[in-house]
Amino acid sequence: MLSPHKMSSAIITGPNHVQEAVIRELHNLKILHIVEHSKNELADIGKPMESAARLSEILVKIRAMMASLGIKKDETKFELKRSLAETESTVKKLNEEAGMGIEELKELDEQLSKMRAMRQEIEALKEINVPLENFTQYRELSYFTGYIKNKKLPFLKQEIQRITDRFMLFDSIAKKKAFIALFIDAKHQEKAGEALQKAGFSTVNLSNISSLRGNAAANLKKTNDEIEKLQNKRKSLMKSQEKLAKEYKGFLIASDKFLSEQLEKAEAPLKFASTQSSFLIKGWIPDDQLSRSIERLNKASRNKIFVHFEPAKKHDKVPVKLKNPKLVKPFEFFMDLYSVPSYKEIDPTFFIFLTFPIFFGIMLGDVGYGAVSLALFWMLRRKMPKAKNFLNILILASFVTILFGIIFGEFFGKEFINPMISREHEMFTLLYLAIAIGIVHVNIGLVIGFINELKSHGLMHAIYAKASWIILEVGVAMLALTYFGKIAISPILGAAFLGAALLMLIKGEGFIAPIEVLGLLSNILSYARLMAIGLSSVILAVIINDSAKEFFHQGGFFVLIGILVLIIGHAINIMLGLLGSFLHSLRLHYVEFFSKFFHGGAKKYQPFGTME
Repeated sequence: MLSPHKMSSAIITGPNHVQEAVIRELHNLKILHIVEHSKNELADIGKPMESAARLSEILVKIRAMMASLGIKKDETKFELKRSLAETESTVKKLNEEAGMGIEELKELDEQLSKMRAMRQEIEALKEINVPLENFTQYRELSYFTGYIKNKKLPFLKQEIQRITDRFMLFDSIAKKKAFIALFIDAKHQEKAGEALQKAGFSTVNLSNISSLRGNAAANLKKTNDEIEKLQNKRKSLMKSQEKLAKEYKGFLIASDKFLSEQLEKAEAPLKFASTQSSFLIKGWIPDDQLSRSIERLNKASRNKIFVHFEPAKKHDKVPVKLKNPKLVKPFEFFMDLYSVPSYKEIDPTFFIFLTFPIFFGIMLGDVGYGAVSLALFWMLRRKMPKAKNFLNILILASFVTILFGIIFGEFFGKEFINPMISREHEMFTLLYLAIAIGIVHVNIGLVIGFINELKSHGLMHAIYAKASWIILEVGVAMLALTYFGKIAISPILGAAFLGAALLMLIKGEGFIAPIEVLGLLSNILSYARLMAIGLSSVILAVIINDSAKEFFHQGGFFVLIGILVLIIGHAINIMLGLLGSFLHSLRLHYVEFFSKFFHGGAKKYQPFGTME
């Protein structure tokens, strides 16, 4: 539980003609974490199997079809009862059928986009009685179309009249803007443009209606009819594609899974060392699976391979497979989120299992809030099976919240029973308790750190680097208790402990160590957030209840407002409480606790045949 699975390094070598059988058996066993070979003078990197290119090509087509048909991978159970050749033939046929529909949809979308742009231009012109064929290029005539603010229209007319009296200005006035069409002698085009610019003119390009004839109203009806026709055609085509997706969903998902596995096997030699006649595989196997694995590999290769194995050495980079009981296993989520502990380190998952729900429960600490969050996470676990581990953590934390709610006597911020500790009235008691929890938690981290250092660097280094901190705390505690008259000993004894600890720290961690003493104090004081976050939640809950009570006293319609204040107020407070309790509990582990012992940085055990 506190240590990962014991691992052994394994080297598997044999002639090339049994390589495929060995790969197949390793894939079925799902026990070997392969260490990729780097090309060197002795051995090259292996070549993929002949089927790899073909498998990759089919897989690309399948995934492209799934994307285009909107099919997402899920837990659909579908058994693929086809050979590779039959699968390839079905994929080819489906690709042609689906491809035609996709291309047709693409063309329809392009046509619709063009028709909508055309409609937009026609709608701008529908109030102007000008034939559409007039909006074309002339040698002697220029035109401008676009929008201008209504109040600028008289100014524009005056400006154009100053330039020439040979022009035609059509306008359609809306709320604040007017659409205008200005036709003017081509030789005055530049000056007209300047006048329009002064008036704040915004150009509308009529490039999409250059082929139209007649008035805008008639063309608008034709365009709307054409858009409707294209939309109906698109809907029909979408239904066909949806039918296709529904019919082949199971086949495509199962094919994707099957071909991914086959491709993984076909490309496996790229991780091996290879010569003209043989192959060599390096990797790691859990000790408890070693004998069974060797037996099955020998059987698959007809005893044509050689397997060498040995336990992990001190400086080996061993992939880590955590070993935790079922109840603790969900908390490995936090290690995946942070870093995997190294092979020789104590796995802190069990300690997170013990303390995370307690910290969460102390901060949220309300029977009502705990019950609501418990019900919420319970329902979400059924809806979101992939987030099962994370939600199991929150379900346990919610249950502990209810227990602390009973200790604090709180139900939606109101004391409903005589509390053991009142958060509202015994703030300092809770603060002292939080600091005490911090001292215990930090020292557990130091003890774990001592054990880690003992295993990796020996007894003296462990004493200098970790035990010295505990001796330092003892010295500070003795001085404090002597000063306040709690114990009758000479302060020299406490000072001796303190001085010895500082010398040990300097020996173990250098002259920066005394500065880190302040860091230790900061770490312990950081646990005051257990009180502070909880207190802020209580105060907000009390304010919500008091506000609602004021409305209830007024009676009538105000009772409904009071109920609304309670529901919305407590819902917001629960969300804030959940977020704050989760993040601050996590911070106390990642920053205050882990900094005392944890290094991490290991690779997670990922055996061949278990694709993520």
